[in-house]
Formats: sequence, structure tokens, C-alpha cells
Amino acid sequence: MSANLIVMPAGPALVAELAPKDLAGARLRRCLRALLDSRATGEIHLVGSRDPRWETGVPGSFRAWGAPQVTVGAGRHLPELVQRHVLGGHADRVTDTRERLGTPDREALTLVAVDGSAGLTPRAPLALLDTAEEADRWCRTVLGGEEPAAGMDAASLRNAGVLEPELWLELAALTPRQARLHDADTTHGVGRYVAGWEI
Repeated sequence: MSANLIVMPAGPALVAELAPKDLAGARLRRCLRALLDSRATGEIHLVGSRDPRWETGVPGSFRAWGAPQVTVGAGRHLPELVQRHVLGGHADRVTDTRERLGTPDREALTLVAVDGSAGLTPRAPLALLDTAEEADRWCRTVLGGEEPAAGMDAASLRNAGVLEPELWLELAALTPRQARLHDADTTHGVGRYVAGWEI
């Protein structure tokens, strides 16, 4: 499969300098970089939240999250900064950044930064939520290219701890030709996923 849409975590724990003991994060980074290296040419489009709570006054810097020494050259919102960090040398191929997925360009590689529920364990950012496990299963089903169970709308996803439900619903509305959930992690109470789609 030649993935032209990759889903990745949006949170800062994916940056080694911010979470040096996050072994699962290191594994997710390696998986992501292998997927990116397999698509070594062409334009890259970045999709992720532009919510003001993720915005920094220092473009291209992780200073607001405690790592002023880590810079990526551009970006004012945390999901984009994380994307550019993971891209590394591929970041110079970025030609578009946006908040909504819309209709992805099949000729470009679309990199979507989004997290699942933040309520999957008692020590999660939102503590343990009763409906978080259901949301996690729904996210995994979507990323695996399967038809998700009915009943999950923006409100139910938000109530289950998914902070960015709109992007998830856009993903669920797509019909990829092929889809694979490559890796998933919930050790910190947040659903983090790496998936590759051919659309």
C-alpha cells in the first residue's frame, strides 16, 4: 500500500525532548518516520487543530511547552509543530497547512494530527471516563478502514474525552481504498494512533 494520508498523534509527548521516558512515544515516532520515508517525494499537506489553546507566540518553537531549544522553523499551533518535528527533513515539502480535512489531494501526502480520548486511565488528562474505551474502539475501527458503529457524533465523542471530534468525523466520512492501523498506544490515558490510508 502506498499511503497518501497518514494519521498521527497531535500531542507534545511525541517530541522526545518533552517526554524523554515515553517509550511508546518513541515507538510511534519510529513507525511514523518509516511511513514518511516510504513516501519520500511530493507535496505534504498538514491538517490539525488551530484552536487558540494550542497557539504559541513564538512561531516554530516548543518554548511554550518547556523546550525552547527545539525549533521546527514554522508553525504557531501545537499540532503543526509536532507534525513538523516528526517530518524532520521532509518538512521542506509542506505546501499547505489547514484545520479541516476537506477533500484530500490524492497526489499529495496528507498528514492528519489528531488524538483519541484523553480519559482512558485514572491518571489521564481528563481522569477515567466511562465512555472512553468505547471511543477508543471507535477510533481504531475508523483508522482500520472499517465501518464504525453508529451513534458516535461530535457530542458523544467529546463526552468520551475526544477533544477534536470534528476531524475524527471527517476521517470517518472518507472511504479509503486501503487502510491500516499501524500502531496504537493508551499508556498515558490518551489514545494515540498511527495509521496509513490510500485514498
